[in-house]
Amino acid sequence: MSNLRLPTVYLATDERMMMHCCTTLNENGIPASLLSHQGMSSKAIAKRYKLWQDNCRCMDTPRHEENPIRILAIYRRLMELEDRLLAQVYPWNYGATAANQREEEHISAESRHILRRFLRLPCIPADREAIELAHSAEHYEFLQSTATMSEHELQELCVENDLYFNNWTFLAASLAAGAVIECVNAVTDPNTVVPPTTRAIALVRPPGHHAAGNNRSDRYDAQGFCYFNNVAIAAKHAIASGRVSRVFILDWDIHHGNGIQDSTYDDKNIFYFSIHRGVYPFTGYFDETGEGNAVGTNCNIMWDDSVGNEDYAEAFHRLVLPAIVAFEPDLILVSSGFDAAEGDILGDCRLTPAMYYAMTNSLLGAVGREIPIVVVLEGGYNLDVIANCAEGIALALLDEPWKEDRTQYESKTFWSTKSILPVTSSQVLQHSNPFSLQRW
Repeated sequence: MSNLRLPTVYLATDERMMMHCCTTLNENGIPASLLSHQGMSSKAIAKRYKLWQDNCRCMDTPRHEENPIRILAIYRRLMELEDRLLAQVYPWNYGATAANQREEEHISAESRHILRRFLRLPCIPADREAIELAHSAEHYEFLQSTATMSEHELQELCVENDLYFNNWTFLAASLAAGAVIECVNAVTDPNTVVPPTTRAIALVRPPGHHAAGNNRSDRYDAQGFCYFNNVAIAAKHAIASGRVSRVFILDWDIHHGNGIQDSTYDDKNIFYFSIHRGVYPFTGYFDETGEGNAVGTNCNIMWDDSVGNEDYAEAFHRLVLPAIVAFEPDLILVSSGFDAAEGDILGDCRLTPAMYYAMTNSLLGAVGREIPIVVVLEGGYNLDVIANCAEGIALALLDEPWKEDRTQYESKTFWSTKSILPVTSSQVLQHSNPFSLQRW
């Protein structure tokens, strides 16, 4: 067993990010000594999940979609996945009889050390220098000042159906940005000849891809549920620190990441590719391709209607994967919103968890599985849906197969006329399986 090593993925998250709430915690409160996720069993995570549901008034009303329990819902699913994968290797490790309990405990301790699939990373708040790679000093100081504002002052800053603030917002946003930086540092560590893994998941909130967009308000760079631009900061950090020379950012959140685009639009070393609908923030058009010597390093696919798996498969086949291969990045960052998934309360699209698995797997196949990749949570607001889709991404990053029955995808596919390509319903692309995207 000591020689057995399975593919692993770094995982960065921190419960303190959940303290950013649209309302104050209720009178029962949350324990002041926040438990670390590291080493917590799936049963312990389930208890924490219930605790947040019971004690945060955010969860009593659907009036704000970006709520604290989003990251815990995904984390709970990933821990359950880790348990299931371990049980596949040692099926007697779970549900053992009393006679096997002692052996179970021994195997559990040893196998969890050797076979742990998610390697936990510490979440360290991003420092001012890193944050100001993508934001102004004024914005940093504004958000920092919210930590000591009165409740009345914080309420004055809130924007209905958009931004909310409490005294924890600055810490949560700093932790989110810092977690992505830690993931980048881990997968690009120049001091490790053979790193444990070149793949990472940053399970963070608040999201970031709208922050620093040019359509700013009196809240400086904050907009669209976003406060610091986690991915833009990490991309610029990766280059500024000399860890990499070229970064490819793929944003498949259903909303255009105007903050990332505006932060990288004139940087030839960062390619930003977004697939989104023409909804909020009403940016991200086809003719926005970069400026100066960075022309050609910005690409937008804007859907004008609800879309599904076939549309994304075609976009990947014709545009996304060729662009990544041509750019030859040293690092891939994925702004992974799940609001394009079927069942999301905002996106009104039809992607399935299998498609998120396929898209992730195709990225790995296109550039070579050794290229560092960090998947960063952005949007997605149906708790069951985001957990399902995150599991699909995790399985791909772990080199595990997707075992869902795919019989509905075996027939030839008529690509949607809403696609970015000028095809008609009478034209058929002869693919036996639209999820086999590794053609590059």
